[in-house]
Amino acid sequence: MPEMTQYAPGTPSWADLLARDGQAAKDFYTALFGWTYDDHPAGPDMVYTMFSHNGMPACASAEAGPGQENLPPHWSVYVTVDDLEAAVERAQAAGGTVVFGPMDVTPTPDNTVGRMAVIQDREGAFLRLWYPVAHTGAGVMMEPGALCWFELATTDPESAKDFYQQTLGVEINLDENMDEFSYWLMTVDDQMVGGMVQIGEDWGPVPPNWGVYFGVNDVEITVAKAQELGGSLVHGPADIADFARFAVLGDAEGAIFTVIKLNDWE
Repeated sequence: MPEMTQYAPGTPSWADLLARDGQAAKDFYTALFGWTYDDHPAGPDMVYTMFSHNGMPACASAEAGPGQENLPPHWSVYVTVDDLEAAVERAQAAGGTVVFGPMDVTPTPDNTVGRMAVIQDREGAFLRLWYPVAHTGAGVMMEPGALCWFELATTDPESAKDFYQQTLGVEINLDENMDEFSYWLMTVDDQMVGGMVQIGEDWGPVPPNWGVYFGVNDVEITVAKAQELGGSLVHGPADIADFARFAVLGDAEGAIFTVIKLNDWE
């Protein structure tokens, strides 16, 4: 895939991991995906780790800081917006909650990489809104070793559909090609940018959340490698008919992510 240099407003563009043990996270993901990493200062005694895939920024991780000690390890999704304050106002008007921000993200006094805010939708799923300055987002997408998809799991698809259409300006429609269960596709300018699925009763106590998919060359090999590294298999491997094979994994600290191999990557 060509280098990603910009993202249309409403498009998920970045993801990062909150970890309890920053070095353990770096060891797990670099071994699993072959990434390299660089640590960047992010405030007093704080480090933001940028993972790279083939020399391109892929995603990031950070160790839990003060006030985050009780949060479980998890991946967060960022969506690009062209006016942060306006997007925050739309989220509030649509019934969402502003957790914090808008704020400048300034790792060093002379380096503002962007502006962000964290919101919750009506059902409680967290999402980060991102206005890029120096950091556009992932430099590569949709290939093995890179972010491939972003998915909202929600308890109320109709409510979530209304909220995100108002807040982000995306189109959300039922995928008519999905026979096994109901799935909704999010599009921006006729381009698919994410999906939405309803949390089933058989899922257990899963809260509404945004999740990430990473591309791989072989799902079974990746599952086995993740388990060797201390991770766990949550679901699968399973097929999406005529499209892909996937598995849901937990890393060594329990953060959930999905790996996927598209059929046309043969």
